Amino acid sequence: MKEALLEKLRCPRCREPLCVWNATEEDGGEIVEGTLACHACGGTFPVHSTIPILLVPGRRAVDEFAATLGREAQKVGFSKAVRSLADGTVEYPATRTFEPAVTAAEVREGRYRASESFWETFSRNRLVQQQQNALTAHLDAMEEMWLRAEVNFADTVLDVGTGWGGALVPLVERAPQDAMIFGFDTAFLNLRVAQGQIERAQHENVVFVVGDCLNPPFRERLFDAVVSWFGIGRIPGFVNCLRGILGVLGPGRAFSCAWTPLVNDLDGLASQADLIGMAERLEIPTRPDETAGFVEAIGFEEVELSTVGPIFVLSGRAPIPQGSLIPPSGS
Repeated sequence: MKEALLEKLRCPRCREPLCVWNATEEDGGEIVEGTLACHACGGTFPVHSTIPILLVPGRRAVDEFAATLGREAQKVGFSKAVRSLADGTVEYPATRTFEPAVTAAEVREGRYRASESFWETFSRNRLVQQQQNALTAHLDAMEEMWLRAEVNFADTVLDVGTGWGGALVPLVERAPQDAMIFGFDTAFLNLRVAQGQIERAQHENVVFVVGDCLNPPFRERLFDAVVSWFGIGRIPGFVNCLRGILGVLGPGRAFSCAWTPLVNDLDGLASQADLIGMAERLEIPTRPDETAGFVEAIGFEEVELSTVGPIFVLSGRAPIPQGSLIPPSGS
């Protein structure tokens, strides 16, 4: 990461500015490995492979939901794992007070995951191919999401739940060439895959940040547009994630997300009652028709929910304070 990025970042714990504590490896003015610090609360946050890891202490830089479900499924089977999450037998999210957000082994694994040789193997994975085929089949839904968020006119765009970057490259190609795109995810290794894709595509206007929308590590009102392709609608803490997005979205600017309900996609792998119970406990939407009401209650305006084929597209606009004018994009 370049030091200029610090002006846009904030401590996820206290929302105060960050500074560079040390840079143990630099390349062309960019911090490759190092540590950021918050003087206000004393928090320190690592930088690995140019990616700042801005999670509150005790959080691991992984997809916590997928990791918890997968770990329990290995022990007792998938349906029982869902039931354990539904009835609270399994702690979520797990607290790991003494475990680093990213381990040394994960940093090494990340170097491989950003490589072309990893991508050649990874892209042949059946699940990855299914996801890529779904992207191609539902480009109209993605276009609708971009249209609602007005990414064509945005100087700063936040992509929530970037994952391995399947939807990131087309987003970068759709946004203005001089726009700054933020790839944002809780999982460091996922972002390393996405980072490798962006580097091979030779896009230079993308930065990556590990963090979550519950404690968004960004300056208030920073973004001109926020989008999420199969992210926000399928991760725990839906309403609080939207609150976090509202805080970093500029006045009068728009967000849009697209998804299919998780309980529908997992139907048949566990009982419907357990799937709904798990989703409700973790605050994952089970009925998309209810989400517009949640978004309006938080404070978004011009809220709209529609379907494009099987995909739900939800959007809203941050309110403009009375007597204010919309500032120029990127200001």
